Amino acid sequence: MKDRNRSSMVVRARYSTICESEVISKLVPLYEFSKPHVCRFWERGVNDTYQLLCNQNTYSLCVYRHGLRALDAIEFEVAALNHLYKRGVSVAYPIARKDGKFVTELQAPEGPRFAIVTGYAYGEKPDYEDHTNAGMYGEAVAQLHNHSDDFVTDHQRPRLEVEYLLNRSLDVVRPFLDEGSEDLEYLNKSADDLRQRASSVPTESLDVGFCHGDCHGYNVHKNKDVLTHYDFDCCGMGLRVFDLATFKWCVLGNKNAEQLWNAFLTAYRKSREVSETNLDIIDTFVGIRHIWWIALRCGNAQDFGNAGSGELFVQKQIRNMKLFSEKK
Repeated sequence: MKDRNRSSMVVRARYSTICESEVISKLVPLYEFSKPHVCRFWERGVNDTYQLLCNQNTYSLCVYRHGLRALDAIEFEVAALNHLYKRGVSVAYPIARKDGKFVTELQAPEGPRFAIVTGYAYGEKPDYEDHTNAGMYGEAVAQLHNHSDDFVTDHQRPRLEVEYLLNRSLDVVRPFLDEGSEDLEYLNKSADDLRQRASSVPTESLDVGFCHGDCHGYNVHKNKDVLTHYDFDCCGMGLRVFDLATFKWCVLGNKNAEQLWNAFLTAYRKSREVSETNLDIIDTFVGIRHIWWIALRCGNAQDFGNAGSGELFVQKQIRNMKLFSEKK
């Protein structure tokens, strides 16, 4: 017998998962694909990634979270990828729909979400216990910069410079720390020091251009002797020293950090000149990168979960900043 007194309430979704069957039945027919055998929900990161397996080809589908990126920002990413692909850089390039467009708007429970399909980055993430892979990656980043020197677009994204990377990041992180706390005081003091060091170098003396924005070394797949770049969600025009500093930041905790960094930088410099001014400011941007990453995590805590991206996470990262400072 039904419980006549039981009631339910309608609630909104903040972050839904698009059904694989919906991808195959509604999205895939927009493309000139042979009928896909399988659609797999592959990974949840900053955005959602699906794997599309067709007869002879595999593709990746990126579904951006609701409200994360404006359409113009995604069109910027698509334009950059198309530019790099046409220049011969190995990237997970965008696939056009039958009508020639690249971006599809999906109506999800939480609101509109955008989606793009790209070629698949075959291979595996590099093993950086082998310093030769760090050298390969340095060469690959240099080529990405070399072949994007002439990239221009009318589409807009935040510039990867101090205002966005540091100042806006602080606005995101500060609410996770108690007013007047020692951690907040340390964060503000560290940021002031980084800002002062960065501002002491004129922007025009630095290498400015298209940046991947997240060159930590694992947004590539290695297939034999080829590295394919993917995940350009953090890309933009800006200071390329940030791309270099991001790899150095990533290997800091590795026991072979110095060897890996030297292999990366040496290979990069064989293909692209790095001025002394850029070299001198790298460590400053290692610190800026860490604050930017904290902001990326805790700024998405409502979707990632506060347990791993909230107040305790920020406090832990402040401790890591102090330890890093002591070791310098």
